Amino acid sequence: MKAFLKPSIIPAIIWAFILAFLMLLPSKAFPESKLFSYDKLAHIGVFMILAFLVGWGVLSIDNKKILSAKIYLSVFLITFLYSSTLEFLQYFVPGRMTDLYDFLANSLGGVLGLTVFYIFTQKKFAKLKLIL
Repeated sequence: MKAFLKPSIIPAIIWAFILAFLMLLPSKAFPESKLFSYDKLAHIGVFMILAFLVGWGVLSIDNKKILSAKIYLSVFLITFLYSSTLEFLQYFVPGRMTDLYDFLANSLGGVLGLTVFYIFTQKKFAKLKLIL
């Protein structure tokens, strides 16, 4: 439990709260969603950021240079379950709906976020010491 109290995980927690607030706001009308709309790009982007931040927090907590495949899977599952929960909860919010394409965009964002995180944490990028 102490691991989640470390400062490195705080950006992921703040971002998760922001996502929950925005995704669960009631609304009277939303445009009908399509597979490749700007809405889907937004879903991909925000969950890409979430996966990156969770990966960064876990990397900092474990004090490792590179995460194992098991940890990457865990980070993806956290992002996936959080996304699934928010999509399910939207069913109960007036003006919102649960959308399979949003769910797929959220999942794709999680995968892309972990991919960017993996590339960013490789030795040649880690040498730059930009964030990590």
